[in-house]
Amino acid sequence: MISFIGIILGLALFMIMAYKGVNMVLSALTSACIMLVISGIAPLEGLSTSFLAGLARFVQDYFLLFVLGALLGRLMSDAGTARRIALSVAGLIGHCKTRRNQRLFCLLMVGALYFVLTYVGISGYVVVFTVMPIARDLYQRTDTPWRLYCSAGPMSICGGMVVGSLNINNIYAADACGTGLSAGLRLSIVAVVTFTLVYLLVHFAMLRHLDRTGEGFLPSGSGIQGAALDEGLSEDQLPGLVPSVLSIAAVVVLSAVFGINVNIVLLVGCVLTALVGWKNLRRKLGKSISAGVGSSYAPILNVGATYAIGTTLKSLEGFAVIESALSVLPPLLNGVGLGIITTFVMANPAAAAATFGPKMLVHYLEAGISAENAQRLMTITGFAGMAPHNAGMTNASQVLRVPYADCLKVYLLYTMIPGAAALAVSLLCLTWGIV
Repeated sequence: MISFIGIILGLALFMIMAYKGVNMVLSALTSACIMLVISGIAPLEGLSTSFLAGLARFVQDYFLLFVLGALLGRLMSDAGTARRIALSVAGLIGHCKTRRNQRLFCLLMVGALYFVLTYVGISGYVVVFTVMPIARDLYQRTDTPWRLYCSAGPMSICGGMVVGSLNINNIYAADACGTGLSAGLRLSIVAVVTFTLVYLLVHFAMLRHLDRTGEGFLPSGSGIQGAALDEGLSEDQLPGLVPSVLSIAAVVVLSAVFGINVNIVLLVGCVLTALVGWKNLRRKLGKSISAGVGSSYAPILNVGATYAIGTTLKSLEGFAVIESALSVLPPLLNGVGLGIITTFVMANPAAAAATFGPKMLVHYLEAGISAENAQRLMTITGFAGMAPHNAGMTNASQVLRVPYADCLKVYLLYTMIPGAAALAVSLLCLTWGIV
């Protein structure tokens, strides 16, 4: 029980420090030490065996993803392809007669990009680098508050609920249940439709709020506005639309159709972007590459440190208290509760499915739920991974140059409400035998 108290206090401290804007690595280290000390483990020993081991594993697994993702985003910016795409979409937005509709189109367009790219298996850590340059211009043109860019992130959760998704959450859930990626079709439809409808309702409520407050791209966009992206390029210097979308199209097709390793896919995207925008890049290619790679270092360390908190608390005895408390619930709620809590605590749906998926499956089977629907339930409970200590929020805050507290508010609003609604409707359909 003392170890469990240490976990609660450590997580609470981390959330408070992160919310206050304290350096994420320092926040993570401090919080991990609190957990270890209260659990009776020497801090240096615990940090070496759990925290630093988790950090090293994260860097090993994601270093190339971060570097290549950041490089692709930078090349798209400096080559002018991102701005060309944004201008083309802005032309469509221009047909909307009211500013509210223009803003809605902007929000939905960026969310759709997240959905598609994460559906084909691109990590949300990487998508922010690729989509951000496109979104920045759209948000400025429609005078949409830049902090609302974070509303696109939850669509990566929705993308993992869809059958056939190459999202890592769906892959790990399928492995845990011994099923295919397309299992649980009807339950998937119920969850995705519910999530999307409630997500849209949150958008409408937010837009009405913006009409009352008058908030625009600034002040939350002041940080990214000063970033040197596609600096000095006039519209007539930009590549055409078809060549500009080539790199993103290649990423989608190579990932979804051919199943090629994502690192190779991103590298191909970088090369294609450089070729398409060679006229604009040839005199500053080295500078663009250096800036792109360099921009990935801080996010890697910050996100890795956040991820390492999960590996620390998972190794503590107090984590078993959570499983014990759930044992008093009926099998279906036991499985759902285990999925929500472990996903929230680890702030990672894939890690929760990989570690606790077999245990969840036992509870679901005991409740009479098929393995196929059990897999889909694991992806649906993934919304709980958008916890305050989620590494993706840290990464978004760094890349978007928006205070962590502002990112957190938007992420929680657009994830927890649609996610809880999708889970509730799914459970009702399972209970009533509709799916």
